[in-house]
This record gives sequence, C-alpha cells and structure tokens, in this order.
Amino acid sequence: MKLPAGGRLRWQLTLSHLAAIACTLVSMIAAIVLIASHFIAGQPDTSAREPVQEARSVARVISGLVTSNADPNELNAVLRALASGDLRATFSFGPVNGGRNEPFQVGLHDIAYLVVLGPNGEVLGSSDPSGVGFAPPERAEWQRALDSGDVVPLSGNGPVALGAAAIVDDSGHTVGAMVVAKSALPPPASADRLDLLRGLAIFGAASLVALIAASLFAVASSSVVAYLLSRSLVRRLERLEQAAAAIASGDLTQRVEADSSDEVGRLGRQFNAMAADLERTLRELRAERDRVAGLLEQRRQLVANASHELRTPLATIRGYVESALARRAGVPADLQRDLETVEQEIGRLQQLIEDLFAIAQSELGKLTLRLEPTDVDALVQRLVSTSAPLAWRQRRVQVLAEPSSSGLPMALADQQRLEQVLSNLLNNAVRHTPPGGLVAFNLAAEDGSVRLQVRDTGEGIDPEDLPHVFERFFRGRNNGAVGAGLGLALVAELTQAMGGEVNADSTPGQGSCFEVRLRAAS
Repeated sequence: MKLPAGGRLRWQLTLSHLAAIACTLVSMIAAIVLIASHFIAGQPDTSAREPVQEARSVARVISGLVTSNADPNELNAVLRALASGDLRATFSFGPVNGGRNEPFQVGLHDIAYLVVLGPNGEVLGSSDPSGVGFAPPERAEWQRALDSGDVVPLSGNGPVALGAAAIVDDSGHTVGAMVVAKSALPPPASADRLDLLRGLAIFGAASLVALIAASLFAVASSSVVAYLLSRSLVRRLERLEQAAAAIASGDLTQRVEADSSDEVGRLGRQFNAMAADLERTLRELRAERDRVAGLLEQRRQLVANASHELRTPLATIRGYVESALARRAGVPADLQRDLETVEQEIGRLQQLIEDLFAIAQSELGKLTLRLEPTDVDALVQRLVSTSAPLAWRQRRVQVLAEPSSSGLPMALADQQRLEQVLSNLLNNAVRHTPPGGLVAFNLAAEDGSVRLQVRDTGEGIDPEDLPHVFERFFRGRNNGAVGAGLGLALVAELTQAMGGEVNADSTPGQGSCFEVRLRAAS
C-alpha cells in the first residue's frame, strides 16, 4: 500500500534536513564570498622583499654545486649566467638546480651581482669577473642581511639593496650563504591602491563580524527547526530500541505502540508480530525440552535399573558354567567347547552391563568415587594373572606386564573404577589383536604422576578414527563393528573423574598404545 507523502517517514526526514541544510548553505555561501574577497584584497605587497626571495630561489638552484665542492670557475660561470638573465642557459658541469638537468626557471632582473659565501664567510664564487676575489665596499653588510633575513637597503653609487639566504644540503645542514645585490627595486604600491586595500580590509572585517553573528543565529534557528521536526520521530525509534533491548535480555513480553501509518508504525507492527512469534516458539521449545529431559531421565533410570538387575543373574549363570567347566572329566569335548563359548559371551555381556551401569550412574549424578592411594602395580599384576590365561585360550593372544621401575608411587584413584578402566583397555586390546599377538602393560612415574600404558600389536586405528575413539557409541569403520562403542568412552569418563587424563596413539597395521595418567598420591 502506497502511503501519502505526508505520512512517509522519508519525506518527513527529508524536509527536516532540507530546512536545516538550506539555512546552513546560505550562511556558507556568504562566508565563502566574504573570505575570498577579504583574502584577495589583503594580499601583501611583496615587492619590497624581492632580494630575499631571489636569494632563496638561487640558493636552492646552486645547492648541488656548493655541496659537491664544484670548481670555483664553474660556480662563477653559473652565477654570471644567472645574473645576466640568460634563463635558457643549461650547464654541462656539476649538479645545477639541486641535481636536476633542466634550465633555470626563476626570473631575475636588476641584478648588480651574485655572491656565494662559505660556512666561515669566505667567498666561494661570484658573478663579478674577479670571481672569488670579489670584495665590494658593502661586503660588511652581507652578514647583516643573512642574520636579519630581511632586505638591507644601501646608499651610494653601488647596489641599492641586499638580500641573503642560507644554502642547505639534502640533510638540512647549512653549507653556505647566497647574497643577491640589486641595482634597482620595483616601485612600491601607490597610495591609491593602499587606500583601496585599507577600505576593503575595513569592510571585510565588518562583514566578517556580521557574518559570524548571522551564522550563529542561522545555526541556532536551523537546529531548533530540525530538532522540533525530528523529535517525535526519534522518540518512536527510541521506544522501539528499548523494546528490542528488553527482548534481547530475555523479556519476550515487550511490545511497542504501532498505531501510525508511516514506516515506523509498520516497523512497530512487524516487531510486535515477531516478538509474539518468538515468545510462542520459545514457549513450545521449553515444553519440548522439558518433555525430552523427562524422557532422557526415564531412559537413564531404566538403563541403571536394568543393568543393576541383570548383574546378579549373569553372575549366577557364569558360576554354573565355571562349575561345569571345572568337572571336565565327565563333560564331552563338544560340550566343553560350547561351555567355553558361553563363558566368553557371558564375560562380554557382564562387561557391557558394568559399562552401562557406570555410564547411567554418571548421567544420573550418582557415580561415587573414593579416591585413595592405590597400588597400580599390584592391580595390574592381578589383572594380568586372571586375564592372561583366558586371552590365550580364547584368542591366542599373550598378555604380560613389563617390569616397572623401583619406587613407583601410588596413584590417587578409586581402586574399583581404576580396575574397570584397566579391564576395558585390556579387553579392547585383546579384541583387536590377531592370534599370536601381544598385549603389554607398562608403568612408570613421570612429573608427579603415574603413567600407565597398554600397548598391543593389533590392527591399529585409522588416523581419521583416532580423534573419536573416546566418544560414546563410536566404532571404527575398519574393525568389523566389534563392540558397543562404550568401553573406551567409559575409560575416558572414569579417568577424568579421577582427575587424570587419557590419550591414544596408533599406527595402522602395527598396533596401538593407550596411555592413562593419574596423579601420584602425596
């Protein structure tokens, strides 16, 4: 829907700014005209300082000759050419005009002579035929002209005025001085021109005062007009900004008044609709979050209860199987193999249930740890003695514990949970090691901690899988999808809960090494 011109915010803003800009432009035009005319009328008469200006120009031109210690005859020739007004003369010797091979382009006229002085006041060259021996009667006035930096008038039959300027090198150091003697000076400005300039200056000053007063009034009036026109618009935008800030801070009930027909009113209505949709969506998300949280809590509780209830019957079944295997004399060979398979699968099932129970307890916040000094070496020896025969019988994998260094400190750990960690690492290594392979435990003290390594000669882990081995339910792509993906995840969670850390290293085709570090008990 097209809004009328009066109800469109862009026109309201445009008109308010145009009013302010129009006032400012009128004042600016008047100021520019006045300042320009005042600048033109106030240009000073520089003819009286012509000798000094010419001395500075010539000093810049011949600075290259002076700093390069050119031959005096060459310098004299240059000065004579400049004094004669031969502006088209170029010189094939030495650096002239600051090292630039181009004609001298500064107009000199009415030159009596040009003299170049050294740092100690000696004559290095002159336009006079006598060259370095030039010593006119007014030589005593050269230093005064250089010290004053102004024109020194002379009397008598010689030059009428002197001007001097320092000669500096590229680094800014003074290497000499340039003296220009004038045979005549340009006539001064006429009295009529001075009166005209004086009148223009007075008029300009009066106009400037009037302009300042008018500018102040124009700025004040345009500011008031702009403020009055935009105040109502800005207030509505400020209310919209405050409502947006309130919503950003979490108050989704904020709304703004949106009863106008311009863009701000439309923006307010869109803002209110957006806030209502956001409030409704967030309310639905919170309800869904609570529902999912309840389902997750029920699942955790179910897993914890189920794994707890399954532990006892599985232990009973395993006891009967072990009892049957103990009476091998009366059991047929085929049945013995079947019972060994049942025993193996029951062991895997018990390990899985223990892992599920521990993870469920951790998620429910009921995983209790009793950290105390623990003899890791004794724990490893006991685990190896009970697991090595089973690993050899079931997988033909050798399990051993390498001799540990003497004085191995105890680790600060929960013995039951640490045994679960070591058992999971051992089962994982045996499962991924082919028959005839080796799984070895290694213990060492290092930097105030106890380091435990479990190395195997198995199939290894692909580099792209290695960063994910401690994630729940992760199973490598090249391991035949063996296991539930919980054992190593539980290893990481239990190790970190005991204040330790775990990492893995592997070379495909050569084996893997899992390392657990626990704090040493003080």
